[in-house]
Amino acid sequence: AVVSTQSTGMKYWGSILNESFISQCGSKTKNVHPLSLEENKQTNGVAVYSKDIEKSGTLMVGKVRDRAYLLLDRKLILTIKGKDSNVSIGLTPGRLEIIVLSDGHINTGHVHMDDPRNYMKGITEPVLYDSEPLLNWDVTLLPLDDMSCLQKTEQGSRDQPFLPGSVYIGQLAKTCDSTTDTFLDTTGWGKGVTYFQTINLGRHWPLAGPQLTLYAPGPFCGESDSKITVHMVEFEKPADHVTLTDESNLRGPIDPSQL
Repeated sequence: AVVSTQSTGMKYWGSILNESFISQCGSKTKNVHPLSLEENKQTNGVAVYSKDIEKSGTLMVGKVRDRAYLLLDRKLILTIKGKDSNVSIGLTPGRLEIIVLSDGHINTGHVHMDDPRNYMKGITEPVLYDSEPLLNWDVTLLPLDDMSCLQKTEQGSRDQPFLPGSVYIGQLAKTCDSTTDTFLDTTGWGKGVTYFQTINLGRHWPLAGPQLTLYAPGPFCGESDSKITVHMVEFEKPADHVTLTDESNLRGPIDPSQL
């Protein structure tokens, strides 16, 4: 059986914005107008839309799905939730990066049948600057289906401040039982995605609730160098460990303000 107190120390590895990570785990393209993930031939994961801003002005982002993080010269300046539309912010000259996270798809509901664009992820409506379309974007596509690509990348600087897209890695203190299923408790972490042995276990968002644990089948265990990787997009000071437990917890507190 799994010992409920078994845990792994988590240490900051770097960012998905690192060139080394992008070269191994993603691809780059260009869009005249920012296109959705699907129009860029990607179905899930993250897209980063980048553009040099040459003069001060007002940026207006029409619509994103499902969540966007605006960085100016690698400093987080705004978070846009999926329910928000036509969000504006003043900018000064610098390098603008819009990190857009897909929270997955559903295949029901009339809203998706009426207009296929309602089903698309990424930036799905125009981005304006001083009321004019902002054109010619550099786009980085990161499916993040698994983290096997991470083994070929170089670790980033540990001196960098937290940014959406930070990656943490931990190694199990001892081997877990490959014959027994287990659950990974994400309490103390923010919004992100967890990988066990490079395999995507799923999204975690314990601050929003109610799900606090992720299911990990027993065969994922059993290796002496078992690793847990967390791709974190929110929460500046996450817990320094993740716990494996033999019980699921799908009934944690719910905080609608996080959505």
